[in-house]
Amino acid sequence: MTICGIAPGGRRLLRIFLLVAILTFTYLYFFSRPHYNQIPNYAPLRKTDSSSKVAIATFLSGGEDPSAPVEDDFYFQAARTLTYQLLHDPKTRSKRADIPFLVICTQSVDISRIERLKLDGATVHVVDDVPLPFWISTGVTRWKDQFTKLRIFEMVEYERVLFIDADTLIVEPIDGIFDELMVQTPMTTLLHRTSEVKSDEKPLPINYSFAARSDNAFSGERDHPFPPPPTESFSAGFWLAAPSREMYDYLTSVMQNWRRFNPHTMEQSLLNYAFRRNGPMPWYELGWQWSATWPSMRDFEGGVKTLHEKWDRTGPEELGEKWQRVKSEMETFQQK
Repeated sequence: MTICGIAPGGRRLLRIFLLVAILTFTYLYFFSRPHYNQIPNYAPLRKTDSSSKVAIATFLSGGEDPSAPVEDDFYFQAARTLTYQLLHDPKTRSKRADIPFLVICTQSVDISRIERLKLDGATVHVVDDVPLPFWISTGVTRWKDQFTKLRIFEMVEYERVLFIDADTLIVEPIDGIFDELMVQTPMTTLLHRTSEVKSDEKPLPINYSFAARSDNAFSGERDHPFPPPPTESFSAGFWLAAPSREMYDYLTSVMQNWRRFNPHTMEQSLLNYAFRRNGPMPWYELGWQWSATWPSMRDFEGGVKTLHEKWDRTGPEELGEKWQRVKSEMETFQQK
């Protein structure tokens, strides 16, 4: 006699089969998949002080039309203007004379532009492109070049590097940022956030340094309040990090995972993923006085030291005129 059409012997076999299937699935899920193995005391950083070797850096690619006249190459002119502001302008140059200004250039930057930047006083580094997997693409012109900024993490001759986009108006000297406690003191990696530590990414350093400013695009754009509130994401136009080859390896390993971040905003999305607030290496918020995106006169009058905008096409007219005046001062200074 059978119950539900299955003989007693068959029911026992079915139960055994289901038990084996459950045990097999459990083993495959928990034991056979890759596990994250943290290396003890991996890639430690040291606390910096006023004698530590630091640098300020920006980025320059070949532009949309490398053959265009230099006067029409906005970002080249912006890099020259930023060089002048940080190294020569008495109102804004670094108070510490030992802080170099680096211009990270792609291979596509014309040699004449490189030589001009050197004459202006910049320390130029021509670096290789960062290899990208097939899934990372966007409609932005020369989007691949933006990931070249990651080469900064390989510049381990410096203990801290402040990155600033070239189209930045400097209002006051900014080298004091290297004296900030959060910049000098490495941040402990939060390995107890186990759900955010990924086994398909390279090991995380035991500590790290990454600080940035909230992006005002998420707090009202031009109408953001002052001081602006913190936001979930930071702007990749102003950030400070500790170079580390291990950190570079980690960042490039993230890119090997399909859609681990949204590639639309390129390296900004990658960095916001790697240093996400709920992750094992959350980014630290620099004070509002250091930088502002979507700048307004409220930011300028309130004492923000750097204002980031595409001054050739947008931004408050009064601030754009200030940037143009500094650019003219640069041209006069460099003709001497």
